[in-house]
Amino acid sequence: MSFRARLLLVMLVLTIGIQLVVSWAVLSAVKSTALEEGEKELRVASSVAVALLDGWGQQLLHSVSLLVEDPRFREAVDSLDRAARGNVLGEYAQRMGADMASLLDEKGRVLVSSHHEALGTGAFRDPREQTRHNDGAVTLGIHDGEAFQLVLYPVQGKTSAGWLIMGFRLDEDMATALSALIRSDTHFEVQVGEGEDVGLVGSEGLRRALTLFEDAEGRIQLVVERSYETLLADYQAIKRQLAIILAISLALMLVAAILIARSVSLPLLRLVGAAKSVGRGEPLDLDRLPRKGEFGLLSSTMLKMQNDLVRREADIRKRSRQDQLTGLGNRQCANEDIEAAIATGRPFTLLRLTINHMRRINDTFGHDFGDQVLSTLAGRLADLPAPKAGAYRLSGDEFLLLLSVSHLDPLWLEDTHRRLTRAIRLDGSPVTLDCAMGEARYPEHGGEANLLLRRAEIALDRARQLRQSYQCYLHGQDERHLRHLSLVRDLQHAASNGEFSLRYQPQVSALTGRALGMEALLRWDHPRLGRIPTDEFIALAERSGLIHQLTQWVIDTGCQQLARWSEVGLNVRLGVNISAMDLQQPGLIKRVERALDRHGLRGECLCIELTESALMESPEMGARKLQSLRAMGVELAIDDYGTGYSSLAQLKRMPVQELKIDKSFVMQLVKGSEDDVIVSSTIELAHHLGLSVVAEGVEDQTVADHLAEQGCHMLQGFLISRPMTAEAATEWLRSRVGDGIRDAANEELR
Repeated sequence: MSFRARLLLVMLVLTIGIQLVVSWAVLSAVKSTALEEGEKELRVASSVAVALLDGWGQQLLHSVSLLVEDPRFREAVDSLDRAARGNVLGEYAQRMGADMASLLDEKGRVLVSSHHEALGTGAFRDPREQTRHNDGAVTLGIHDGEAFQLVLYPVQGKTSAGWLIMGFRLDEDMATALSALIRSDTHFEVQVGEGEDVGLVGSEGLRRALTLFEDAEGRIQLVVERSYETLLADYQAIKRQLAIILAISLALMLVAAILIARSVSLPLLRLVGAAKSVGRGEPLDLDRLPRKGEFGLLSSTMLKMQNDLVRREADIRKRSRQDQLTGLGNRQCANEDIEAAIATGRPFTLLRLTINHMRRINDTFGHDFGDQVLSTLAGRLADLPAPKAGAYRLSGDEFLLLLSVSHLDPLWLEDTHRRLTRAIRLDGSPVTLDCAMGEARYPEHGGEANLLLRRAEIALDRARQLRQSYQCYLHGQDERHLRHLSLVRDLQHAASNGEFSLRYQPQVSALTGRALGMEALLRWDHPRLGRIPTDEFIALAERSGLIHQLTQWVIDTGCQQLARWSEVGLNVRLGVNISAMDLQQPGLIKRVERALDRHGLRGECLCIELTESALMESPEMGARKLQSLRAMGVELAIDDYGTGYSSLAQLKRMPVQELKIDKSFVMQLVKGSEDDVIVSSTIELAHHLGLSVVAEGVEDQTVADHLAEQGCHMLQGFLISRPMTAEAATEWLRSRVGDGIRDAANEELR
C-alpha cells in the first residue's frame, strides 16, 4: 500500500471515528433528554387527565343538581308507579348522556335502575357515607367489569326522599377525549380482583398508570402513555440530520483528505525520487523539488547532501587515483591516463623506472628515510619538463612516466637519469640513488594499456638483469617473460615433484691434490623444458620470494648426504650457497641448526657461501647473522670475490674463514696479466687476514700450478672434476679423501 493510500486511509478512519463518537454522544444526549422530557410530560398529562375527570364530574354533579330540582322529576320520585319512575329516570339519563341511572331510597335500596334489580341492596355503597351536607358526590365504580364515573345526589320529593345515581362509562370515547386534550394516548383499565401495577416503561413506549378507584371488587386505573415514535420524533429527525451531515462531512473530508494526501505525498514522492537520483549520482531537478515549509527544508537539505556527496566522491576519486605517500597518480590513474592517450591516437612513450637496492636503503637507513627517498624521487619526476605528460607511482619503488613523444632522445634520457639520481642528504651526508629504466612505445609496442605497461616492465627487468640504467623493449622479449612466469609457477612445486637434484664438485688441496671438501650445486630438470640454467631460476626464485624454500631444500638435502658420507667414513666439508635474501630472513639460523641436529652433524662439516654483493646489501645485519652461524661452528666463505664492491674495512668485520676467487679471473689466467695481478693481490690479502683461498674455474694444469705457486690453498674446476651426482661423488671421494677437513686445512695453511 502506497504512502498516499495509507495517509488517506488514516485520515478517513480518524474522521469517521470522530464523527461516529460525536454523533453517538449527541444522539445519546438527545435520546436521554427526550425520554426524561417524556417522563415529565407523562406526569403532567396524567395530572391534567385526573383534573379533567374531576372537572367533568363537577359539571355532571351540577347538571344532576339541576335535574333533581325539576318538578316533574320530583313528581316521579313521589309516584308509586315503578314504571313511571323508570320512564322519567330513563328520559333524564338519556338527556344527560348517562350510561347508567339508578334511584335509591333513603336506606340505599334500589327503587328503579337501568342496571340493577329493584329493592336490591349492596349494588352501591351507602350514599350517605359518600356525600356530605347533602351536596352530592362524584365517585367511580365498577359494574360488570366496566368502569363508571358515578354522580350521587340526594333527592327530596313531597312524600319521599332518596338518592339519584347517574353513571357515565369510562370507555374509549372518554379516553379519546382525554387523549385529545392532554395530547397523550389515554385509556382506562379495570382490574377485577388483584392485579399487577402497570410499569412506566412499556415495550413500545413510556406509560404512566394512576389508580382512580379501588375497592374489594377491583380497581380502576387511568393509563397515560406515549410511544417511542412520538417521544423520539425529534431524536429521529436529529439522527437523520446527523446522518446527512456525516455523509456530507465524509464526502468533504474525502475530498480534503485526497487533497491533503496529495499535497503531502506528492512532495514526498518527489523527494523520494530525488533521493534515488542522488543515489544514482544524477543531478537533482530543482524545478520539481518543493521549496516551501518543511518539505522545502528537506529539499535544501537533500541538495546540500548531494553537493557534499559530489565533493566527497570527487575527493574519494582523487584519493583513489593518487598515491598517498608521494602525491603522484597511482596505478589506476596511470591506466586511465594511458587509455585516454591511446584514445587520441597520438604516439607516446612509457618510461618505467625503479630504485635499485631500495631494500638495502630501508634496512640501512630506516623506513622513514626510505619514504623520504621515494617522496624526493616523486618530486623530481613531477618537476620534469616536457615532454613529460604524467608521473605515477605504480608500487613500492616502481614509478612511471607518460611522455608525449614517439621515442626518447638519448640526451634527454641522460639528463633525466642525472636529475633523478642526484644524491639525497642524510644528516649532512650524501646518499646516492641508482635507478633503472625501461621504455615501451605506443603504437610500436602495443595498443593496450596493460600490454604497454607489461612490456615496459619487461624492459625494466632486462635493464636490472644487465645492471644497466636503461633498456628499451624489443620484440620477442614477451616469450622470455612468459617463460619466466611459467617457471615461477612451476618452481613452487618442483621440490615436492622431485625435479631438484644436487651435483657435487670437489675442492682439493692446491699442493697435494687431496680432497678437502665439496660444493653442492643445485640443478632443476624441468619435465617439459629440460635442464633450466641455474642463474635463471635462482634469479626468478629471488624475485618471487621462493628462494627460502630452495635454500631450505639444499641445506636439508646436503646435510643428509653429508651424514651418509660420514657413515661410510668419508669426512668432508660441504659448501652450500645462500642468497642475500636468505641472510635477511629471521629463520635462517634456526633452519641450519635444525638440519645439523636432525642428521647428527657438527657445524664444521658445513660451509655457508655468500656472494660479496650479498654481504654488502646489509653489512650490519649480515655480520650479526654470520656471527650466529660461526658460533655454531659453521664455516663461512665469500663466493665470487672480486666481482663486488666490498671494502677492506667491511671485510675485516665479517667472521669469514675463506675467500673464493671468481672464475672470471681464473679461467683465462696468464702470468703477468691484469687478472694475475688481481688474483695474486687477493691471495696476499687473504694471507694477511688469515683466510684460506679457493680458486674457482680451474681448467688448466698450468693455471693450477701458477695458483699453487701464488699460495692458493684449494682449487675447484673442471680440471679436478665436473659436478657429479651423489653416487659418483661418493666413488670419487673414496679414492681422493685425505685425513680430514681440519688437518688438511691446517697443513695447507702451514
